[in-house]
Amino acid sequence: MESGAKRWGCQRKQELNAASATTVRGCLNLIRNNVNKDSSSSVVPLGSGDPSHFPSFRTTSVAEDAIVDALRSGRAIADYLNRDLPYKLSADDVYLTVGCGQAIEVVTAVLSRPGANILLPRPGFPHYEARCAYNRIEIRYYDLLPDKGWEVDLDAIQTRADQNTVAVVIINPGNPCGNVFSYEQLDKVAETARKIGILVIADEAYDGTVFGSTRYVPMRGFGSTVPVLTLGSISKRWIVPGWRLGWIVTSDPNGILQNSGLIDSITGYLNISSDPATFIQAAIPQILENTKEEFFSNIICLLRECADICYKRIEEIPFLTCPKKPEGSMFVMVKLNVSMLEDIDDDMDFCLKLAKEESVVILPGRAVGLKNWLRITFAVESSLLREGLARELLKPQCSTPEYSATGKREKMEIEAKTWGFRGKQELSAASATTVRGCLHLIRSNVNKDSSSSVVPLGSGDPSHFPTFRITPAAEDAIADAVRSGKHNCYAPTVGILPAKRAIADYLNRDIPYKLCPDDVYLTIGSKQGIEIVTAVLSRPGANILLPPPGFPYYELWCAYNNLEMRHYDLLPEKGWEVDLDAVETLANTNTVAMVIINPGNPCGNVFSYEHLNKVAETARKLGILIISDEVYDSIAFGSTRYVPMRVFGSTAPVLTLGSLSKRWIVPGWRLGWLVTSDPNGILQNSGVVIDSIIGYLNISSDPATFIQAAIPQILENTKEEFFSKIMCLLREGADTCYNRIQEMPCLTCPNKPEGSMFVMVKLNLSMLEDINDDMEFCLKLAKEESVIILPGKIGISLLFPLLRLRKQRNDYAGRAVGMKNWLRITFAVESCLLQDGLARVKAFCQRHAKKQ
Repeated sequence: MESGAKRWGCQRKQELNAASATTVRGCLNLIRNNVNKDSSSSVVPLGSGDPSHFPSFRTTSVAEDAIVDALRSGRAIADYLNRDLPYKLSADDVYLTVGCGQAIEVVTAVLSRPGANILLPRPGFPHYEARCAYNRIEIRYYDLLPDKGWEVDLDAIQTRADQNTVAVVIINPGNPCGNVFSYEQLDKVAETARKIGILVIADEAYDGTVFGSTRYVPMRGFGSTVPVLTLGSISKRWIVPGWRLGWIVTSDPNGILQNSGLIDSITGYLNISSDPATFIQAAIPQILENTKEEFFSNIICLLRECADICYKRIEEIPFLTCPKKPEGSMFVMVKLNVSMLEDIDDDMDFCLKLAKEESVVILPGRAVGLKNWLRITFAVESSLLREGLARELLKPQCSTPEYSATGKREKMEIEAKTWGFRGKQELSAASATTVRGCLHLIRSNVNKDSSSSVVPLGSGDPSHFPTFRITPAAEDAIADAVRSGKHNCYAPTVGILPAKRAIADYLNRDIPYKLCPDDVYLTIGSKQGIEIVTAVLSRPGANILLPPPGFPYYELWCAYNNLEMRHYDLLPEKGWEVDLDAVETLANTNTVAMVIINPGNPCGNVFSYEHLNKVAETARKLGILIISDEVYDSIAFGSTRYVPMRVFGSTAPVLTLGSLSKRWIVPGWRLGWLVTSDPNGILQNSGVVIDSIIGYLNISSDPATFIQAAIPQILENTKEEFFSKIMCLLREGADTCYNRIQEMPCLTCPNKPEGSMFVMVKLNLSMLEDINDDMEFCLKLAKEESVIILPGKIGISLLFPLLRLRKQRNDYAGRAVGMKNWLRITFAVESCLLQDGLARVKAFCQRHAKKQ
């Protein structure tokens, strides 16, 4: 249906498909697909580095006690969304995301292309503007009409669309307007989009949250008229915004999205980004199946009551006008008549003074696209709502206060300019457009000396309040930490303070200065940490130094962010030490950072103190920061003692990436951190920390709040014997792997692994028949022996399509990011399975050996 696909504004995004192929996941999927399904041999997974599948590598009971062990998964979301549809969704139509925030990130990324534009509602949800600006999609607004109950201005949609328009966004039930679109209105939207040839992005985060006279109708019911991407989550209906579980659902019975290649692009982007915690995904069926209707009825009754209170009290305030009583979501838009007020210039001035004088926090309308309007949430305790609106009746009298989004700080320009990196102003600007950024500014203006409690009428997060507690059916599916009811809410952008403090204390071992909680930023695993550091360091002409072999996510995110890659070698004959001469040769005035991975993935090496000291001195000499990937922190079982790079923060600034994943054997929990080790304040003064990292986090998703809340207990209570047992298992696995490889003439292992969960092995092709390279070795091994090993060539050879499209091949074209004709083998599997797998590798090598 190629001709049909070309008529629509959506199309395949080749960069994402190419980038996806460069990932460990993408490559292993290719190899797994080559396994002989008719073979009676069980599959031996020696490629992935995820030992949590195996009983011997079971995580500590302390960690399991902090988070519930959910056991089931399935097609529950598709079944849940199939209500009243004329066709049926399948599990293949559902893509899980880290809340609706990541869903917006995904759809804007996959729809972006040169010249593309998108139609957004005004007023609307500013996260769309932030992500469109970041992805360079032109924004064209259509109005929602307050005098018509916030209906869509369909004439504006037709007038503003052209051949470069890719989609129209609708939000139903409405945030920030509190409206609910009728069936007839949605039918007209679908027909208009069909006529223009664009898809509809239906933001239905408030799915089912309706309490007025208009029946809620999901946009996916019109999928036969126009292709629909539905964005949803459990956040609002279940009152758990901090759980960070959302979805993108394709409603497209005519196959337009599939034929256009957009489905491939969505899958590709998800392959290179972070994903929701596995056990939250697994809890979804139980949550959807077991939640009683009375739970929803109770929430709807509360919202209806609060909407009535809000509407009636606003009518008593002369300078506020509410054009329509809210019928859905948790918000209402209110017109501010500035002419009736003294010393109030606009909606922002009103909100800042209201916060300062009355400790009431409301979102100014400019944050959602309407100047001199206000967005008020009524999803709070009724008594608190009444009190807050009573305070609003008081007319502000004070003169305009001075305020600053960032506060004053010393720049130390001369020192900052000696380093090859600086803050990224685009991220700061994008961050300022978000609800979080705007509310942060307003909260910072609250009078801290006031005895009045803060009334949060701006955020739309009712889970802070006991009345809006989560259903027990859902709580039973998660953790003891969740059952406290304290951690279902959104977390601060940078992470909750107890978790940050616990991680800082944990990382303060053996360093000559002390980290503080402000040095710690929580991420959705280390993958998001990679995404953040490459995004904030990118600028025109900038380059970064990466190790081959290394972790391919650095390459793909550098390419995605137009950050030139230059590769220095790790030297196998020297225990995979960094080639420091190459680092000095490759670096220039545009070099912003170098990446080191310690303990090594994929090499299994551990850098010595002396070598890390030389790395730090080299970075200081060049004026670049060090990105230290320490996901395998403390997983060292050889003769070399593990030393974290942050020890050398006084020599050169260090950004450390870490996570719970490996040391606690919980990669599916998706809790990581980015830590600044910089006692000299170089990062602070360059703007990298305050402006760029926080800015990027403001437009990104964050880890589930209750997982963050479990961190102190996990770090404090895990017994040393748990780690000792894991080290013994890994040491035994490394010994087995190294010794068995020695028995295979076609394989050479230059160094016995001392850390992480991997070893790099050289493939001697001259000794094999019918094997052309490492990829072919792995594909045939999978097919013949059901053993999965990762080829060393994953990297630039697979990344070339992306680099050609972005014109970034430059001087490193033809150079491997990984190591062609090498293999990465993991030994973090059950001992008996490792023995069996390596025996099969040996048999495979013997079968393909050249005859003497």
